[in-house]
Amino acid sequence: MAYRSKEEWADLLIIPLYREMYLQTLWNAAKEKNRLEGWTLKNDSWAPWFYNMRPIGDSAKLFHDVCRAMADLILVHSLDVLIGIEMAGVPLIGGTAVASLAYNDRSRRIGYTRPLPEKVRTPQECMDLLRKISTDSAQQYGQKEFVEARLRNGDIVGIFDDMANDLGSKLIARLIVLWAAQQSRISVTCNKVFYTLNRSANNRKKASDFAFNPELGLVPAELEVNYIIEFDEKLPKLQKVMRPDEYRVICDFQNNPGHFQDPDVQKEILALAAKAA
Repeated sequence: MAYRSKEEWADLLIIPLYREMYLQTLWNAAKEKNRLEGWTLKNDSWAPWFYNMRPIGDSAKLFHDVCRAMADLILVHSLDVLIGIEMAGVPLIGGTAVASLAYNDRSRRIGYTRPLPEKVRTPQECMDLLRKISTDSAQQYGQKEFVEARLRNGDIVGIFDDMANDLGSKLIARLIVLWAAQQSRISVTCNKVFYTLNRSANNRKKASDFAFNPELGLVPAELEVNYIIEFDEKLPKLQKVMRPDEYRVICDFQNNPGHFQDPDVQKEILALAAKAA
């Protein structure tokens, strides 16, 4: 199979991702709860659609194609280790590493992050918790590694995930990788992020602006963001497989998500979707 550009892969993947319910809306949601309530994103905002590749193992052909696409995406990048963010990033790194070797003759080492002992929602919270763990003489947090990988001095590490609404989880994973390297008294570079679908057109600017973050504990640097599907650009391709109301609502939401945070607007949209059930 010949190399494909990310634009070609995006065109090939967007409709299968919707049809096989990894890209879900109020109209095709797998769970009744989401059809009735929608989704609350990590930033606590409400949304009428969601993207989740955690169960991608249910679709063997699509899993193959997504991993093949990611292998092509990273082909031109100098990377020693791919680190998947738990949980959705874990199957992706395994499949991508196999596809990289099978199709592109590139050997990629892999690993993944584990959940921290306390839930963190922001990079700042992650930084504070890691500092606490580092100074805990009683070792109350146990002996589990927070990065399951054999990091080596000088490694170039790429962070892997399924999607990004903002870059918060990617910055958290990056901080954990850098902390783990420091604990092992080695130095690694971790400034590249890879995922399949981008929800927000502002993420590239956020990645660039991170270099100017005043909190040195976050190890500011200009980050490189790479992904297959720019959702706003590929949304028109879904018009032929979505219901008219469904397509209109998703387009309106992408253009003005703040409008949809009004509970009355949410009730109206939920009622509209329920009529089509």
